[in-house]
Amino acid sequence: VVDLDGKKISKSSTYDKPVNAGHFVDKHGADLVRLWASSIDYTDDVPFSEEMFTRLGDTYRRIRNTLRILLGNLYDFEPGKQESGKENFTLVDRWILERLDHVIADCRSAYEAFEFHKVYHTLNHFCAVDLSSLYVDITKDRMYCDAQDSPRRRATQMVMHKIFDTLCRLLAPILAFTAEEAWRHSGAGGSVHLLELSQTQDRHDGASAQIAELLKLRGVIGQAIEHARQEKLIGNALEAAVVLFSDSDVTSKIDKEELEEFFILSDLTVHQGKEPSASVTKTSYKKCARCWRHRTAVGASKTHPDLCDRCESVVTALEKTAR
Repeated sequence: VVDLDGKKISKSSTYDKPVNAGHFVDKHGADLVRLWASSIDYTDDVPFSEEMFTRLGDTYRRIRNTLRILLGNLYDFEPGKQESGKENFTLVDRWILERLDHVIADCRSAYEAFEFHKVYHTLNHFCAVDLSSLYVDITKDRMYCDAQDSPRRRATQMVMHKIFDTLCRLLAPILAFTAEEAWRHSGAGGSVHLLELSQTQDRHDGASAQIAELLKLRGVIGQAIEHARQEKLIGNALEAAVVLFSDSDVTSKIDKEELEEFFILSDLTVHQGKEPSASVTKTSYKKCARCWRHRTAVGASKTHPDLCDRCESVVTALEKTAR
């Protein structure tokens, strides 16, 4: 065990600094100490410092927050009763399940080889990038604004339930208390520690390659939107009318609504072009008061003139139910 300078830590050289595990368990919690142990490659020098626990605290909160968000989105979902058919999966749903398969395979292989640091890095990246930055962000609109029982929303809940179940099982050997707490809060019953690790489902239909292309285009659109914001043309991305030029086959295979959801836009037009590029102006559509998207249908309804057609339909149904 060495400090950040690579100097060996021993009882005779700690100058009254605590070195026993009990002190750090009392101060940071057992799971954070377990997370530290899993984050290092024990075949090499083992770094140890208070600064490491501060950084690991951020990682722990990110993982815990991911579990919390998944649980929050599953509050009205009953597995086996409210599931939607797989035909309702969108491209981003199929992609995250494909990524989940890779995570399962990598973690199982790492556990079998006692390479716990690989499990740590794999799960941290999956929670921080694939889930928080992409999947959860992209599907937020359908989860919050679609009708409660809409096929698309229920399909997303199916995916999130599978992800939550898998994360709890894969995290259990490392974050023993956190995984058990999340599992019991889900109402699944029993203990996560009595379950086997998840198995891969061989979900490989090319979704990852398509998403990789869309992420490149997302970067092009993002640069154009940022330039428009600096020029004070728009306040945020949902106010933008984006014209995208691309030679990608993916954009021609996906409908406009799904592309707008993926890029988190209100108004997108796609044209064929050799080099990917995007231009941005301010959309002429009015803003929906419920979903904040700018849509052509806002103002068309006499009953709810401030809502888009999707939100007007949902609100009208809720009003009928409340009567």
